[in-house]
Amino acid sequence: MAKMSLMKKLGIAGGSMFVLSMLMWFGFPKLLVSMIKSQVNLKPGTDVRALWSKIPFAIDFRVYLYNVTNPDEVKAGAKPIVRQVGPYYFEEWHEKDNLIDRDEDDSVEYAIKNTFHFKAEKSEGLTGEEELTLPHVFILAMVMTVLRDKPTAMPVINKAVNSIFKNPENVFVKVKAMDLMFRGLMVDCTVSDFAGGAVCGMLKENPEGLIVYDEEHFGFALLGAKNGTAAKQRMRVLRGRKNLMDIGRVIEFDGKKNISKWDDDRCDAFNGTDSYVFHPFLYENEDVVSFAPDLCRSLGAYFQKKTKLAGLNTNRYTAYLGDPSSDESLKCNCEAADKCLKAGMMDLHKCLGVPLVASHPHFYMADESYLATVDGLSPKQEDHEIFLDFEPFTGTPMFAKKRLQFNIPITKVDKFKIMKNFPDAMLPLFWVEEGVLLPDELIAQVKMIHTMLTVVAVMKWLMLLAGLGMGGGAGFLYYKATQGSDKLEITKVPKDNGKPGSTEKKISPLNVNTLQARVPPVLD
Repeated sequence: MAKMSLMKKLGIAGGSMFVLSMLMWFGFPKLLVSMIKSQVNLKPGTDVRALWSKIPFAIDFRVYLYNVTNPDEVKAGAKPIVRQVGPYYFEEWHEKDNLIDRDEDDSVEYAIKNTFHFKAEKSEGLTGEEELTLPHVFILAMVMTVLRDKPTAMPVINKAVNSIFKNPENVFVKVKAMDLMFRGLMVDCTVSDFAGGAVCGMLKENPEGLIVYDEEHFGFALLGAKNGTAAKQRMRVLRGRKNLMDIGRVIEFDGKKNISKWDDDRCDAFNGTDSYVFHPFLYENEDVVSFAPDLCRSLGAYFQKKTKLAGLNTNRYTAYLGDPSSDESLKCNCEAADKCLKAGMMDLHKCLGVPLVASHPHFYMADESYLATVDGLSPKQEDHEIFLDFEPFTGTPMFAKKRLQFNIPITKVDKFKIMKNFPDAMLPLFWVEEGVLLPDELIAQVKMIHTMLTVVAVMKWLMLLAGLGMGGGAGFLYYKATQGSDKLEITKVPKDNGKPGSTEKKISPLNVNTLQARVPPVLD
């Protein structure tokens, strides 16, 4: 009876363990996906929405300027020689301004607002007050734009520059680093001549990108106009509540359903997210694509290699601007199909309205012909490539460095006195690096999810093995019990030995006559 009781207990326990292991095996993944769907979306109230709306930690932002060491020689036609100065280190705080949710299409609209704080202690001895020789980007951009779009107006621009900037002797000027980056280079519009008044009239009508000091004075800075100010162009993205894989996907920018810059449906299409959030289950068979407003383009990063960060397995992706001269899919980003830049360059004139060219820092991965036009650059993969390390299960960007350089092509301009002997060159202006390493507390949350997955994986195997073991034990006990009940009980018969009281029957000797008598008569 005790064996039967133990057998039943083992059987019930083993069966229960087996069923629970199967539930964990097949049910837990579905439960986990359901939990992720309920939390990983941009609907108000979720943790992801809170992190996305206002990133609770600063992004590392570094600026590197190119000091021109031979400005007078360049004016006379020599190759530019540059020396990198930096990094100027800033803390960059990102937030979304004036969010508007739309439940009808599961989207949210916002304006980007970035704020920069200079950190001298992380700038390797630089204060921002260093006096550098740099091109006056406003003058140079204005001249090169007119030369490209309306060269017949060059005499007017020549007069306007002389009027507004008081007859400069060179395009290269001595300026403090912080003036160029944030405080601004003065544009004095207290002029009365026709040429200067025409240029200033356009600035007063559309001062976007300039720092407005008063009605007659403006400042040109690389980053100053954007600092702490919400962008006028608004972004609209999907929240991912209806479809988890659509989280953060851009569907509208500046009130338009496409980029509307390239006169090509494919190039003008929005692809990817706003670069702040990505869907989970992001594995190496899928590129990481995001829309970059500063480039008017969606840029894809492709899988490079497996990496490891803080004990977590991650995937590294890298991005490349491509070769518009040979890649048919990039020709729509060119000035014209037959006027494409070479490898590693992107013409931003149609995007920004000024003749700037984007590249990787130090012309990394660019055609060697560009590197030959300027001295002082030294491209290196470890210092100049774009990369992102993603944790694939949650789609969390763990570590990333986005690096981009801005350049301007220079050439001889016959009708602009201070550039009439200029060389042909791709002149680097500055480059920036945005870097982020996820804080420990957020890494701990990602680790917790993986710890839970590991515990469940171990538990389901232990419960499966325990269930099978207990079931096997119950089966063995059942087998032993059934074998015992089927055995024959043989009773030993005692010998009589002729003793009185013996119950043993005495077997008579075989009698042939008796056997014969029993033979049927038919056989006789």
